[in-house]
Amino acid sequence: MRPLVIALLASLLLVVLAPAGSAAAPQLEIRDTVAIPPLTVDGIQISELSGLAWDQDEQLLYAISDKGSLFHFKLSLKGNRIAAVDPVYAAKLTDKGGEPVKKGRRDSEGLTVMNADNGKRGDTQLVIAFEGVPRIIRFTPQGRAISNIELPAALQDRRAYQHGNDALESVTFHRRYGFITAPEMPLKGQPQNLHTLYSTKGKRWSFMAHPAKNSGISGLETLPDGNLLVMERAWSGIFNPLVVSLRYLDFKQCSKDGACTAQDLKVLSSHLLVDNFEGLTHIQGNQYLMVSDDGNEELLRTALTLFTLDLVK
Repeated sequence: MRPLVIALLASLLLVVLAPAGSAAAPQLEIRDTVAIPPLTVDGIQISELSGLAWDQDEQLLYAISDKGSLFHFKLSLKGNRIAAVDPVYAAKLTDKGGEPVKKGRRDSEGLTVMNADNGKRGDTQLVIAFEGVPRIIRFTPQGRAISNIELPAALQDRRAYQHGNDALESVTFHRRYGFITAPEMPLKGQPQNLHTLYSTKGKRWSFMAHPAKNSGISGLETLPDGNLLVMERAWSGIFNPLVVSLRYLDFKQCSKDGACTAQDLKVLSSHLLVDNFEGLTHIQGNQYLMVSDDGNEELLRTALTLFTLDLVK
């Protein structure tokens, strides 16, 4: 058995054997959900949203679709309720020269935002992870490419991924570790229930996937305490439920070789009642949003869900 897998099993055993009350868990509660209608904005229909990011300075919510489109929304909250989410801008992602990203290369999935809470307006950058051709790129808020971010070495070869649809679905920025991303499903040659996060500063962390078949990483968010919120999504056919799990990864609890334990905070599981959540972002205080991909299907919806996450102090 591989040393890292042994370390992970040992860490899981320690969690199971830990005395009750030895470590308080962060508390996550779903507060509100609204459906975003499939309106057409600037000639682009709101559909297949896969990533979210909140810009505190500009008071804008950004969303990307997995067809290479970018949307801006004005968000209004009343307490822990979503009072309104109004689209105000849409554009196709373009290259540095202003040409639309070509089909086959526009599978935009993960989103994070830079310079969004520094008290300055006009300096925001969007950072987008792409799946079909794995890469991470900086963009202007209007959707024009600025520059590529070099991927960790293990993620640079497309042949290392299980499938073109199992590549990069998430990205987040960490002040200590730089950009952190992960393949949706483990790379070839790795245990299929062992996820690995990769940092642009060379760090790696691994943890066991949520115990649902085909549970893959669809979203990452760096938390105010410096740890990670991980979103996993599992789908294994129409006879099995869709399972979305929100999990907490505490870096301080990882071993020196990067073996970690991800703690389930909320697990949503249903054949019909769980939306296909793919993106998430921190808004303010203990408030967060996640969004679902409607798959451009009339029977599905783009659900925007507000939840609160109270971290242990």
